[in-house]
Amino acid sequence: MIKGGNNMKIRDNKIIWTSLLKAGGAIIALQTAFAPAVSMGAEESNDNILPEVIVSAQRRSENLQSTPLAITAVSAEELRSQNIESLMDIGALAPNVLVGGQSLTGANNGGFFIRGIGQERSGVDFDQGVGLYVDGVFMSRSDNTYLSIIDVERIEILRGPQGTLFGKNTIGGAINYITKQPGEEFEGYVDATVGSYNRMDVKASVNIPLSSSVFVKVTAGSLNRDGFLKHVVDDDREGGDNTQVGRLQIRALVSEAVTVDLSISKTRSKNSGRAFIVDFIDPNDFAIGRFRSKTGLPFDEQFVSPDNMTRRGGDNTSYDYDGINLSAIITADLSENLQLKSITAYMEADVVSANDWDGTEFSIYDIVNVRALDQFSQEIQLSGTAFEERLKFVSGLYYLKETPTDDGEVIAAFTSSFPGARQRNVDVEVESFAAFFQGTYDVTDALSVTAGLRYSKDDKKSASFQSAPLFNGVGEGSWDDVSSRIAVEYQWSDDVMTYASATKGYRSGGLNASFSNLVFTEYEPEIVWNYEAGIRADILDKRVRLNLTGFHMDYSQQQLTAFDAPTNTVFIHNVGTAKREGIELEVHAAPVGGLLLNGTFGYLNAKYTDVGTATGITIDSRVLRSPKYTFSIGGSYEVEVGEGSMVASLNYNNRSEQSTTSTDGNTVLLDSYGLLSGRLQYNAPDGQWSLSVFATNFLNKEYFIGGFDFARTEGFIGISQLDVGRPREIGVNLRYNF
Repeated sequence: MIKGGNNMKIRDNKIIWTSLLKAGGAIIALQTAFAPAVSMGAEESNDNILPEVIVSAQRRSENLQSTPLAITAVSAEELRSQNIESLMDIGALAPNVLVGGQSLTGANNGGFFIRGIGQERSGVDFDQGVGLYVDGVFMSRSDNTYLSIIDVERIEILRGPQGTLFGKNTIGGAINYITKQPGEEFEGYVDATVGSYNRMDVKASVNIPLSSSVFVKVTAGSLNRDGFLKHVVDDDREGGDNTQVGRLQIRALVSEAVTVDLSISKTRSKNSGRAFIVDFIDPNDFAIGRFRSKTGLPFDEQFVSPDNMTRRGGDNTSYDYDGINLSAIITADLSENLQLKSITAYMEADVVSANDWDGTEFSIYDIVNVRALDQFSQEIQLSGTAFEERLKFVSGLYYLKETPTDDGEVIAAFTSSFPGARQRNVDVEVESFAAFFQGTYDVTDALSVTAGLRYSKDDKKSASFQSAPLFNGVGEGSWDDVSSRIAVEYQWSDDVMTYASATKGYRSGGLNASFSNLVFTEYEPEIVWNYEAGIRADILDKRVRLNLTGFHMDYSQQQLTAFDAPTNTVFIHNVGTAKREGIELEVHAAPVGGLLLNGTFGYLNAKYTDVGTATGITIDSRVLRSPKYTFSIGGSYEVEVGEGSMVASLNYNNRSEQSTTSTDGNTVLLDSYGLLSGRLQYNAPDGQWSLSVFATNFLNKEYFIGGFDFARTEGFIGISQLDVGRPREIGVNLRYNF
């Protein structure tokens, strides 16, 4: 069996890398054969040339097609045409990227997974596997990470570990949320949307130049809609939104060499929490059995949701976030070839989430979390060029400190005196330090080599109290790591580049409260080595952009979540090894004037190769959040209407079946699903205003984005839940630019 497994692994790898090499040869041959003929035709009209895309994925501005990374970069206009309203929707933009619900958390908690790596839980003692960066600032916790798309310049999705240049724990990848900065022109817009479920969104921004060197931008948004999931016994609905966002940005050109960017933003979000149904109840399981014996009330299949858009209700599910973010970025040009940048940031937030496992007015297993977050970070970057600009480098120091707290109350049938509560309080202190360097050296005009190193050190302290079973203790731990990257790229022509790279990713260790012996136990860091090769090609005289990537990832000391039924405790431990390998394809085309086409395809083979002493999984278990296939296809067509234009857009995205947790006992295998969205937009002359009608989930597909099963296999709580995806929604949008 072992021999056969190794043969299968070798065969799979050969298929991936052989396909990549063949595709690269075909692209180069196609470019060579057809470029002259196409160029002659292109001289007549340049309307259908794909524009250059500038990204900052390597902490410097550069052409996407010359960057040896797997990146998807999407502009504000592209986001709008595809009806992308928040980071919840970005799974439709890139291959092998998935966004889904996390366990027992509110509707604004981001469960981001890239190439099957992320984090299924949101507690203050769990580190995320995909880093979210807002204007260069790392957001350490998952609360409120489904950011609304308001006054965004672009979003960059970096696939694979980014351990050299970016902050802690970007073992799966990174998401860069980049806002539009203040400028020297007086301008702004007002954007209003009305739609299904009493939706009423208003967004506005104004840029005011106070002088020739000081610019101010004020941005605000109010996003409101009712829920789509109905209750039977009360008037409450779930899946709604009530979010207010405000942001003030100031840019000061202190001198020709020094720029200061200040930002303060406030977010207030209150909604009814996760939209979920109860799809199965086992009345003989432990918690339900205790409930029935103590109350004499029935609790059985009659409380299962009657359909995918309804549940009994009567419970208190909600999510309330109130937070503020501040940042100061100082950029100083020390010389023509050297730049110093300081990024200072602070955030704090209060979060209250109420979750009800049974989805009824009864208390089988209810949780209320009161969470306080704070985070301070400081980064110093020194970047520049040397050796007659053949060397481009970025180096720096990074510091992060956070002291989050999480006070939880569990009201459950199995507490000592029913109805009773189990208290759980967690106070965490985290300090992270890092020093990094990455440089790219142009060996020749065509051949470049990139090398990078990052030293990381993480110190954690945790104090925890739990009333049942009784635990009251303090623990601490410290871990460090050296992450590295090496990449070789070759520019075959102005429009075709290939690269190969090896990158190490790292996620910090942590602490578990061990109720069996009333002490804290440590789990160690997990490590990923990512081996990647890619082709970046603008062919047919820039009418077609084709980016193809193949990767193989070796995962060791993986941090897997386990559930301990006797103590009703979730803990993390390091077990075994795993692999990820696959292919990612992104295509953009402008075949004729006014027509833009796009498509993506992702193949992911995620397998455990050794599970060691893990509980709840075997070597044949599915890896969570790792659909084998993801793909999308779409396009837009613009035609002149009088002095204005009409643009029609249509986009479809699909992902195959996926599991929702890392243990077999409580995972749910979600069916594959595909979603179709469309938009019809009229643009007035000179772009002064636009009017759009749009639809998301146009075919009204019923689907699920998450789920947790504590009934069919585990037999502890007796209830299985499914998080419901949004139904069809239709809306009208009016935007006025000034």
